[in-house]
This record gives sequence, C-alpha cells and structure tokens, in this order.
Amino acid sequence: MKLKQIWQDGECKLAVASAQGWVDVAAESCRRGVTAPLTMLDAIRSGSEGMAILNQLSENPQCLTDAPTAPAVTGGEKILCIGLNYRQHAKECNLPMPAAPVPFNKFPDALAADGDCIYLDPRYVEYDYEAELVAIIGKTAKNVSAEEALDYVFGYTCGNDLSTRDLQFARSNQWLLSKTFEGFAPLGPSVVTSDSIDPDNLKISSVVNGELRQNSNTSDMVFSTAQIIADLSSHFTLKPGDLIFTGTPQGVMHGYPKDQKNWLKPGDQVDIIIENIGTLHNTFR
Repeated sequence: MKLKQIWQDGECKLAVASAQGWVDVAAESCRRGVTAPLTMLDAIRSGSEGMAILNQLSENPQCLTDAPTAPAVTGGEKILCIGLNYRQHAKECNLPMPAAPVPFNKFPDALAADGDCIYLDPRYVEYDYEAELVAIIGKTAKNVSAEEALDYVFGYTCGNDLSTRDLQFARSNQWLLSKTFEGFAPLGPSVVTSDSIDPDNLKISSVVNGELRQNSNTSDMVFSTAQIIADLSSHFTLKPGDLIFTGTPQGVMHGYPKDQKNWLKPGDQVDIIIENIGTLHNTFR
C-alpha cells in the first residue's frame, strides 16, 4: 500500500493511493460512514484493522484529491540518522568502516515535503545532498534482535539528509548543528508499506540539476536496516512514527576532489530516487 500526507487547512491529513488517483481519506471515510486513520501517525498506530479500512477506501473511491503534498510522516518522537553507513561512501571520505552504527539526530522542524523550496542560509556555502532510505517505525521496539527488527517497520520513504559541510567541520566535525536547519530533512513523496519493500536491495540515486550524482544500491550498506534498528533499540525505545535515515551512498559533494566541488546553491534542484518507492524533488532558495 502507498500512503502520503497532504495539506488541508494548514494541517497534515492522510491520502491513500488508488487506481484512480490519490484518495482523500477524511472525505472518503465520511462519505462511506466509516472511521479511518486521518494522519500518517494515526495509520501507523492503527495496526492491521486501520490498514484494512484504508485498503477498502482505495477501492472505487469518489473523493480524490490533488492537494499539496505535506511531509510524509509527522508527529513522531524521534528523527534518527546514521552516518558513514555505505562502504563506498566511507572510502570516498577516506574514513575507516565504522565498527557500529554511528547515530545522530535531527529535530521535527527539519522536516520538509516533496516539492518544497528549502532556504539556504547565506552565512554558509558548502551545502550538500545525501540520498537516503528512511525507515518508519510501526510499533514500540526495545531490545529487538536483527532477525525480528524488520517486523517493527511500518514502511519506507525517500529522504535527503541535507548537510552544511563548512559548519560541520568548523566545529570539530559537529553533525547535529550542521544537519538540522529548518527544512533539512525532506521526506517523501509517499510511504510504501513494508510488506512490499526489501530494504536490503534497492537502487538509490540522487540527481542534481539533471546530473546523476549518486548511483548505488542499499546492499552496499555497512549495517542493514535490521541491524540499525536492533542497535538503536538496545539503547533506547523506538516508538511508532520514529524515523530512521539509514545513511547515504557515495557521490556526495563532500567526496569530490577539491577542484571539482559544486555545492548546492539557490536555484538548484535535487531529486532523490529510490526503487519501488518514488522520487523526492526539492528546490533551493
């Protein structure tokens, strides 16, 4: 199943994909006289019963929508990210493979939607893109094993872990401050439920102004999505709606030779493309 959030009266509301187009869940459920999840977080928390209702609403719907896209998931407690999690990316940065997942976090106001135009603070110059598979936690996970970890995933979406390299390295390799400006976690355009995704074998790429920059596969991850979830859940409780940016492959501008660096600037366009999920498109100002 494919879901997304849309903007309605300044609030994030749920839409479900159908053969006819995107269904306005609030309007369609009202028309049919049924109770349905009305946000992505509601859908995540609703379990199999809620998903069954959404599946029914996607069949022969009448209430379709072309409302603007909102961030794919909002209202979760944590936005977690993993650094240096692709083998070739670690090599291009001339860094050793990490012995364990390297986590950092972003804040909720870093979330942005597909199609959003993201502000670049003129105090900095070295703005970088990072194509990432994002896992969305579907149920409370504490001390889960890698073997069972994917059972705790609701779905997956595309993410862009935007980074400010000159700020990052000006403060002793400070990841948090340089990666959580407002809008620096674009997410979407939609969520594909986990039953139809193999996170360990997905083509992943980024395209900047029409030029292919990153082109890899999630099979190059140092730590799989399951291993990441197991590790994180051994340190704190993961909750429904928590987001995990699972790392980026080689091809980011930080890895280019010094004389070939072409950092993001106002007017640029970036597409993050992940097989079986879709394309996340953003511009910059």
